[in-house]
Amino acid sequence: MGESTKFNVFKSTPMSEWEAAARGELKGANPWEKLTQSEGDISILPFYDRNEELPKPLLSPTKHGFLGPRTWYNCPLIPVSDPVEANRRAHECLLQGADGIVFELSVPIEFEILLKGIDQRFCSLNFLAVQRAADFAAALQAFSIKTQLGQEWLPGAFFGNLPLSSVSKSSFRLGGHQFVQLHSPTEEIATGFISLISGRIPLLLEHATQIAVSVSIGNDFFVELAKLRALRLTWMKIVANSSSADIPLFIHARSEPWLIPSYSPHGNMLKGTSAAMAAILGGCDVLSVEPEQDDQGMMSRAARNVSNLLREESYFSKVADPVAGSYFLEELTRQIADEAWKKIKQQLPS
Repeated sequence: MGESTKFNVFKSTPMSEWEAAARGELKGANPWEKLTQSEGDISILPFYDRNEELPKPLLSPTKHGFLGPRTWYNCPLIPVSDPVEANRRAHECLLQGADGIVFELSVPIEFEILLKGIDQRFCSLNFLAVQRAADFAAALQAFSIKTQLGQEWLPGAFFGNLPLSSVSKSSFRLGGHQFVQLHSPTEEIATGFISLISGRIPLLLEHATQIAVSVSIGNDFFVELAKLRALRLTWMKIVANSSSADIPLFIHARSEPWLIPSYSPHGNMLKGTSAAMAAILGGCDVLSVEPEQDDQGMMSRAARNVSNLLREESYFSKVADPVAGSYFLEELTRQIADEAWKKIKQQLPS
């Protein structure tokens, strides 16, 4: 079959034809009223077509030789109570296929001990501060200066919800914010950015290179996928028409454990895989899939390998933005981003 005919085998179905068939199957009921699903600010229609010009792809191809055009870093989350033990676990993860680590910080530690033997030029290092964020940020910056790594840090971030006015300029992103997972993706994005901006757009633009966002990925595959795309699109709206317009948002996606007794012992593996797929297709930069039980070696290995399997066996890394052009996902992304942007603008100073 020639190139000119391969895409003409199937006829396109106009909306009117679908509507007539659906109305017949529904015994005369209106398919738009019967089949449309609404949840909060989101409406999911039963039929989509190209009713307007499609936007440009949100994600540009990356030039990473091994990780591919759709680059993300597989970074298991390691809670730090003992820096020596956390360092041992980090080495184990890195030797078994991880691309980096997300350290969850809650107790005072020395970064020289926590990161001993870990070369930050070859793995993505990220930090979630549960408390004492300012102290951790200062210690991390002092460590980066002492080790003279400068621009040689691989992409990573410190997520401490620090006020932007206190964030020092650094080659490492120190202005990371953890967004709280809410019942509505529009509320989650709007609330997170409102907290991040704090009514001071000029300050945000000044610190754009320092900003990163950490979000949780839930169970609704398409909504969570669109949420990440809408998160990036909302960021683009915030920095539009400024010198920061070309700075992409750095996103950490986190799949937290899904513990349903009837699906035990490995139900979380299903949720972790679905969440990882949504996060990757949605455009995350760093991905953490948490195991069902953190102290079980096999479960930790299974969670860590989800990302590797999606890259090396399912080839998720081969296309920069594989869902670009999907009528459904483009419309869902636009809908979430537009509603979030409306809520954000209401909080901005006039």
